[in-house]
Amino acid sequence: MLWFISLFFLFYGLLHFYLYHRFFCRKFFLPLLLFLWLSPFLWRPLDNYGPEKLAYGFILGSLLWMGFAVYLAFFSLLLEGLSIFLCFLKNKDTRNPLALILAILFSLYSYTESLRLEVERIILSTPKLSSLEKEIKILHLSDVHFGPVLREDKLKLIKEIWLREKPDLVVSTGDLVDGNAQRLLFLAEELRKLEAPLGKFAVLGNHEFYRGVSQSLWFMERAGFKVLRGEWIDLGDLVVAGVDDKACLAFQACQGEVEEKRLLASLPSNRFVIFLKHRPDLEENLFDRLDLMLSGHLHGGLYKPVGLILRYIYLNDRGFKKVRSAYVHVSKGIGTGGPPMRFLTPPDVGIILLKPSSLPPPK
Repeated sequence: MLWFISLFFLFYGLLHFYLYHRFFCRKFFLPLLLFLWLSPFLWRPLDNYGPEKLAYGFILGSLLWMGFAVYLAFFSLLLEGLSIFLCFLKNKDTRNPLALILAILFSLYSYTESLRLEVERIILSTPKLSSLEKEIKILHLSDVHFGPVLREDKLKLIKEIWLREKPDLVVSTGDLVDGNAQRLLFLAEELRKLEAPLGKFAVLGNHEFYRGVSQSLWFMERAGFKVLRGEWIDLGDLVVAGVDDKACLAFQACQGEVEEKRLLASLPSNRFVIFLKHRPDLEENLFDRLDLMLSGHLHGGLYKPVGLILRYIYLNDRGFKKVRSAYVHVSKGIGTGGPPMRFLTPPDVGIILLKPSSLPPPK
């Protein structure tokens, strides 16, 4: 964790150094840029001890600046590269205003896209559920990141989908909470009121360990979720299993079966197995021991080009995919772990309909 924080502030410092020399090369800008660079150090103290309105305004402003600063540096470097081929960009007085305009426009669009929740619908039919008398509807939530900034607005989106779809089973695949859980109690109480006949199940993501696993568990349980930590639950025709995110190893806070190979080997083979894991990575041969894997973590890359890279590192960066005889659904998440900005990768929830069938699953 320390090395990640160090690398982040090194990169973020170099970003501000570049912006200072490219756009703000005046002495009176230097203290402001230094403050903006170091502002993330104040997020947690403000979230824990500061007035809630001050914490919300300061952290939101700091995050929006972060997203804007990345865009500004990106377009500045891009235009500088293009100036080799385009004569009208050779003048710095042309490049800088154009980079500034592009950064503002893309920041505004990216913020509004983060508010546009999509619903991805999937239908699965399988002979393992042939004894079912009716369809089973699953609501897949992931990466909500309830915290000092993402609060009532995200809860409203979840409630609208939940009440409209009336799911039988609800699962959260990590990073549900990402802030001072004591201040988010009202969100947990509202989530508790939302019911699902077959239950509400969750696994821990990496951010739940970053902010303290005990308070994260407290929030999730108050919200009515059964947290699966290397264990499985028998729901009759269905089995739901889940493991801690591997971040638990760094914090020495793992519980239950961490090795998914051993966990999956312990599951009954004649049931429809739903496996919850925050990160969408799993040995391909293990898909023979499950039917549906639900994950998140990647946010679709947040920015489309990043997602195109992630799909070669993980099982998928987003959406639905067949692996051997099973399926995996990777949610782009509802919130963001950083600036509330997305580009061509809007937030989503999954609605998965399980239908009884005497025929093999469609290819």
